[in-house]
Amino acid sequence: MEVILQLLIAFVTIGLATGSHYFFLQRLRAWINNTRLSPFLTLLGVVYGITISQLTAALWFAISFKVSITLGLGGFDGEAVATFVDIFYFSLINLTTLGMAPIEPLRHLYLLAGIEAMTGFLLVSCSASLIFKTMNK
Repeated sequence: MEVILQLLIAFVTIGLATGSHYFFLQRLRAWINNTRLSPFLTLLGVVYGITISQLTAALWFAISFKVSITLGLGGFDGEAVATFVDIFYFSLINLTTLGMAPIEPLRHLYLLAGIEAMTGFLLVSCSASLIFKTMNK
């Protein structure tokens, strides 16, 4: 039953992360079409916007990790995971698929971490597409 609950949390989080990312990319695309800024400043604006979008997606997953821990679905092992900032850091590193955090998820949090990495890869791919389109404009 715990696995099903963790998967449910993960799928809700995928929806939140993807939805917010879609919202940001749509707004950025509309901004690109209407801006009168130089190509460089437009590109810079797109990169900043995508960065905010990725941070938002990482925040959704960090909240899900915290909820999962509160529900007793798992925890973290590693150097001092005491604050929400530590969980957010893990989420940010995991979302970008770097996987270099000195923190390791335990029990069912493995599922959420794996799904976050997969989602992050997909979102980064969508972001890269918008950056390339902006650069070629």
